[in-house]
Amino acid sequence: MKIGKFLLVLCALAVPFTLSGCNSEKAADDTSGEHGHDHDHGDHDHDDHGHEHGGHSHDEGPHGGHLIELGDEKYHLEWAHDDEAKLLTFYVLDADAKEEVAIPAEAITVNITVGEDTKPYEIPAVRKEGETTTATFESADADLFALIEDEDTKAMVVLEIEGTPYNGTLEHHHHH
Repeated sequence: MKIGKFLLVLCALAVPFTLSGCNSEKAADDTSGEHGHDHDHGDHDHDDHGHEHGGHSHDEGPHGGHLIELGDEKYHLEWAHDDEAKLLTFYVLDADAKEEVAIPAEAITVNITVGEDTKPYEIPAVRKEGETTTATFESADADLFALIEDEDTKAMVVLEIEGTPYNGTLEHHHHH
């Protein structure tokens, strides 16, 4: 009887490890970028570009946000979310994802796809008086915030830098 109880306890302890392994495998097989916040991102096979995880959109940016690779790492876009204020902030960054890159755009676009429907959301530029360029774009649109947090939503950001269009996928990072 003691062996039976021991095996039961051993199985109970093994379940969390087994499940965490399943989540890691799911992340590795998931090409849509829709996964939780465990940050086990074995789903990218990039050469080492100085990114801790070898990925392109999972490291933390200089503002504490999530990074998105743009144009084979020519640029990066960092996006941060303030869960209390329901505020999304985007920062255009250089190839190393360390320095801001100011651009003249009035807004960047986030295309939200739910099912078969896609809707563009404009994220306005944040500029100080008299500035003609910025690296910061911000939205307090509660609907957009909720959609980006929804795992059934696909979100693609579109912007132009020095005359070249770029786009990248916003992956889901829940902080509950």
